[in-house]
Amino acid sequence: MSLTFVGEWYLLRLRSFGLSFSSARAFRASAVMCAAIIIAMAGDARAQSASDLERGRSLFRQALSMEVAGDWTGALSRLEDVARIKTTPQVRFHLARCKEHLGRLTEALGDYRLAEYEATQLNAAELAEMTLARQGLEVRVPKITVTLSPSLANSTVELDGIVLGMSGLGNVIPVNPGEHQLVVHTRDGQSFVRVVRATEGTMERIQLEPPPGFVRTPPNSTSPSRHEANDFTSPRPAWVWVVGGIGVAGIVTGSVLWYVRERAIDDLNNGCQGSVCPTSLKSTQTRGEQASVAAPIALGVGVLGVGIATYGFLSSPSKSTSTATKSRATVNVSVGYNSNYAGVNVAGAF
Repeated sequence: MSLTFVGEWYLLRLRSFGLSFSSARAFRASAVMCAAIIIAMAGDARAQSASDLERGRSLFRQALSMEVAGDWTGALSRLEDVARIKTTPQVRFHLARCKEHLGRLTEALGDYRLAEYEATQLNAAELAEMTLARQGLEVRVPKITVTLSPSLANSTVELDGIVLGMSGLGNVIPVNPGEHQLVVHTRDGQSFVRVVRATEGTMERIQLEPPPGFVRTPPNSTSPSRHEANDFTSPRPAWVWVVGGIGVAGIVTGSVLWYVRERAIDDLNNGCQGSVCPTSLKSTQTRGEQASVAAPIALGVGVLGVGIATYGFLSSPSKSTSTATKSRATVNVSVGYNSNYAGVNVAGAF
């Protein structure tokens, strides 16, 4: 087969899927180049894998001998080496047989199903044997269904370390024979373990219930350890929020008054000639004078309020200690000004 023919065939196949190209000549050239690269790589792969394939055949024969001798662990090791070289339905089938005899039934069932599917595609002679093996194992694999009681709604469940999602709960789960560990994690951070034992050919339905003595933490309560680890989650005295609110309001008010002051100054500078101002700007002058006095006071109250609230927030005892010792806070704020002075007096006791 020539490279040009391969390229033409590839082009026709793509066109059969509804693909069109503005430049058929350019695409034809690229298709020929791709075909050349693929053929060259295939030739190299054949040359490089000839010795590997022979080694794989040798390992496969050794594995079959070990199966006859009952050395399923040794046979599985050889077959895994074969699978790294080349995987066929026959290799998968014998991998499944080894895992079945070693008690790894769920893995074996998966390998049987995959081997059967591949054998069907290739019309392999071993297809009937694979089907019988798969059907025989399916009735042996233990199965469980896991559900949660209403008291454990929205909890997370792990089966042997694997989280069961919503699709896993309530549905049939194949497991290997033996003990299995179910771990339930509740929404409030608690957990408990239940151990179940599965036997071949059984179907067990498990509804998880809280064990005796298991007490759920109410959603709105806080455990002592978490409370100590994060003190900022504890309630703060009401005065902290009141003073903090006054402080924020003061800063906002002061900022607005300062803006009014600046606007009044700009209007006076634009409308007055030196120290002489028209009568229409009298109200602007009054507003500017008032804002000049009030803005620093409001800003001062705001800064002090925020500072005091911050101190109270950081130093307030946690809920557990506040029940034993009550903190008292008294804050007195007085404001005064005259033509030469404006200020704020703050007195507090904590």
